[in-house]
Amino acid sequence: MDSIYTTTITKAAAKRGIRIEVLDPVLPIFALYHGNKAVRCYNGLTDFTGGASFHLAQDKGAANRFLRKNGFHVPAQECYTTFKRAVSFLEHHERIVVKPVSQWGGRGVSTHVSSGPELAAAIAFSKRYSDELLLEECVHGDDWRLIYVDCKFVTAILRTPAAVRGNGFDTIRSLIRQKNARARKIDPSNRIPIDKETQRAIASIGLSYDSVPSDRQIIRVRRTSNYHTGGDVRIIGDTIGDQVIAMGGAIARLLKIPVLGVDILWNENGHHHIIELSPDLAISPPEGEIVAEKFLDFLFPETKAPADHEVTRAENAINELRQPFARTIA
Repeated sequence: MDSIYTTTITKAAAKRGIRIEVLDPVLPIFALYHGNKAVRCYNGLTDFTGGASFHLAQDKGAANRFLRKNGFHVPAQECYTTFKRAVSFLEHHERIVVKPVSQWGGRGVSTHVSSGPELAAAIAFSKRYSDELLLEECVHGDDWRLIYVDCKFVTAILRTPAAVRGNGFDTIRSLIRQKNARARKIDPSNRIPIDKETQRAIASIGLSYDSVPSDRQIIRVRRTSNYHTGGDVRIIGDTIGDQVIAMGGAIARLLKIPVLGVDILWNENGHHHIIELSPDLAISPPEGEIVAEKFLDFLFPETKAPADHEVTRAENAINELRQPFARTIA
């Protein structure tokens, strides 16, 4: 309950006079109360999200089929059945992604798989997290997450893969550990795994965990850009075009999910693919405070701060009341 995904919400709620009750000391399930209204939450997921809609968005295969059916650009995809069929899918697309059907934070995901041995290793890695796997065409572009609350655009983030900066004497393994130690003080979940997938990313540029990068050399140590595998996040909401925002809003309205992340790979030519949907996205820094406020506006609109024009109107009304009193004093 004291994780940053919960406290970003509860701290903002407390400032509005919304009461918080912990419903389970282990799971991040809590209730928010204001007046005669109560809402149960699991981090940013609430009872306002329908069970069927949640599974449609969370299941990566179902989401891909749903989006394709409704005319949105998505990567080619198929469910893993046999290794022979997986090899055929790889041969057709040359580079693919292997991932569990329902997981979060990059767990069990291998990207840029391009050979039979890599495919076998990727399948084994994904099976550590799920028996149901997906094979997906590997598409390219900047990794954007557009965030919607009540089907309205709130902000967007750019996610980039984990990287370390060399200093001329520490190994890549040591640099990763140092970066993870710094992350633990802010958010322990923003950690670069020291595993075979990180090793594969490093090996793809001809290096190993024991390599010593030169001073200021940037080494990308992960191919997925997930925050939970040490990726970096930057808010880019002001740079997103209206057409892209409208596209994400259309998806949110189709699914009727109050808080939704729409993950897009966007390249400089304007080509894009929607790669995943997040119906239970983590409301956390750096964009978390913005999202938490809109989240609470949706749940408890009566606690919403008045807009600037409403403040001005209220101030004018107060001044009108003060004027007769001021004249009497004079």
